[in-house]
Amino acid sequence: MSPPYGATPDSRSTFVLVHGYGVRGSFWEKLQAHLAREGHRVTAPDLSGDSPFELASQLEAVTREQAATGPVVMVGHSLGGILCALVAGRVGPEVVSHLVVIASPFAGRAKSVGPVVKFLIRYRLLPPALIRPRFFSRATSPADQKRWFGRAVPESPALQQVLFGTDWFPTKELSRPTVQPALVIYSEADRIVEAATTRQLAAALGAREYPFARELGVGHNDFAASDAVSDEVARTISAFVSKGARNATA
Repeated sequence: MSPPYGATPDSRSTFVLVHGYGVRGSFWEKLQAHLAREGHRVTAPDLSGDSPFELASQLEAVTREQAATGPVVMVGHSLGGILCALVAGRVGPEVVSHLVVIASPFAGRAKSVGPVVKFLIRYRLLPPALIRPRFFSRATSPADQKRWFGRAVPESPALQQVLFGTDWFPTKELSRPTVQPALVIYSEADRIVEAATTRQLAAALGAREYPFARELGVGHNDFAASDAVSDEVARTISAFVSKGARNATA
């Protein structure tokens, strides 16, 4: 877990930043720093397990601990956004005051991942130079692309098996508006999670939307790895929280 840093406990908000599949808390290095400069206390836990529900249980424990002095703001990217939405749905606003989901899908895959691709992913045999362009755009420097990609970690075979299937998504649990104000951030140019599915998630959660236009070309991991994009994301989240926005589809 990345240690909490930034402002003192009496700062405006406490943030819990939740990584997605194949990375850990260090994914949030830049966004964490941006939010700290906004005057927030920020922590980015490392999660690992064999199913999304196991990960959500770990996250709930971390969130309740962080909320001991007041409700927290949850921010999750990709799979992490799904975990945050699950936890927010389990607890009240006295634990989670705001929910922010970044580039997360809705519903399951149309078909499961094939055996050859499973093998290549499981044993990390896909050439990084071919994969990176799917996750990043030119908004993230080549050096940072390599650095963020180098932080990738192998998930357990059990979690891989679950997520490579078609029916892992907790549709029932995430098909009603949250009790907390919610914001969904996404890019129309995302090549990993289609924008249309993220818009579906926003509608299901009753969330406000903050899209990055297709012509900007923002990639799936640019939200955290790009200096410019992560700065805009931090400012957007901070404004959303400080203004006390209500759940409403933008």
